[in-house]
Amino acid sequence: MTPHQQPHSPTPPAVPPGKAHEHAARRDWPAYFAAVEGKPARDTLLKALELFAKEDSAAGAEPMQRFAVDLGCGSGRDTVELLGRGWRVLAIDSSPVAIELLEKRVPAEQRARLETRVAGFEGLVLPRAELVNASYALPFCDPGAFGAVWAEIARAIPVGGRFAGQFFGERDGWAALPDRTHHTRQQVDELLRGFNLEDFKEIENREAGVTGEIKDWHIFHAVAKRRV
Repeated sequence: MTPHQQPHSPTPPAVPPGKAHEHAARRDWPAYFAAVEGKPARDTLLKALELFAKEDSAAGAEPMQRFAVDLGCGSGRDTVELLGRGWRVLAIDSSPVAIELLEKRVPAEQRARLETRVAGFEGLVLPRAELVNASYALPFCDPGAFGAVWAEIARAIPVGGRFAGQFFGERDGWAALPDRTHHTRQQVDELLRGFNLEDFKEIENREAGVTGEIKDWHIFHAVAKRRV
């Protein structure tokens, strides 16, 4: 080493980013959106869209321009899918960052079919919609507000319309958190009493975070068609 050279300082290792669920646990939504960037639409939404398409095909009808509410839309992975299939969408999220990210993703030719709203669950008022999509959103509703929120969702969906989304079960690792809403299978069945279950999965598994801490998942995935 010459007199003018400085000792080389090694580059500090990059801090590994947390997994999406670790950011969601803290409600750190900007970090959560970064963690899920580029992820495809949720399977429950894709199943609901498949069922609508089958109905149109069976009726021999041209695909209709339908209307959906994407509740807790996040940065738009489901909204983008809906718009790409010709739907009109009202995308709602409590995070202004989410809406900003979503609007940046939407092509100019699709923007006329998108309406956005920054709003939380409390005081939720929805327009009538053939589909209410709530991918991993409802568990983040305060338990005291959930009854009114679900009543509004059910009111907004007409007969023949659908709900797609998730409920978290009582054995989920977040069930002890006071600001999360969790349900037993019996309670989920009661919520969906006016619907026909078209696709329903109860999943329990475990996931390690970057620190090695384990998250227990207990999730009900539902696609249901309003019958009454």
